[in-house]
Amino acid sequence: MSGQRIIVDTGAIYAFVTRTDPHHEAAVSFVRAWLDRSGVFVLCDVVFAETMVLFKARLGTRIALRVGRELRRNPAYFWIPLGEEGERDTWALFQRYDDKEWSFTDCAILALSQRLKVPQVFGFDRHFDQMPDVERLPTV
Repeated sequence: MSGQRIIVDTGAIYAFVTRTDPHHEAAVSFVRAWLDRSGVFVLCDVVFAETMVLFKARLGTRIALRVGRELRRNPAYFWIPLGEEGERDTWALFQRYDDKEWSFTDCAILALSQRLKVPQVFGFDRHFDQMPDVERLPTV
């Protein structure tokens, strides 16, 4: 995997694909700039699962399948499984930060960020702004 890495969140994928999303323009601009720098999007399997649920629920099966196929074949995405260790770390973070409104997937992204030493997350969820040593991009 070459290029700078950033972990991608479900909301960023949704905003990039969905023209009616309030963050669509920011997502498209960010993706173009990131790819121009040969950047890579780190995509965790739990984020993919959450993304498929979101797209199917909001936009239907056909669009979910199209997005899923693109995420699975596009070399701009580096796939990584959460795995047994990652699941344990995620569960520990989910319990530790029980005062936060972070989802299990949010905690998985934090665990992955710590494990891979990738501090940036491409997302629009303000929960990432509360996380230690995580920088949410773009800063809109």
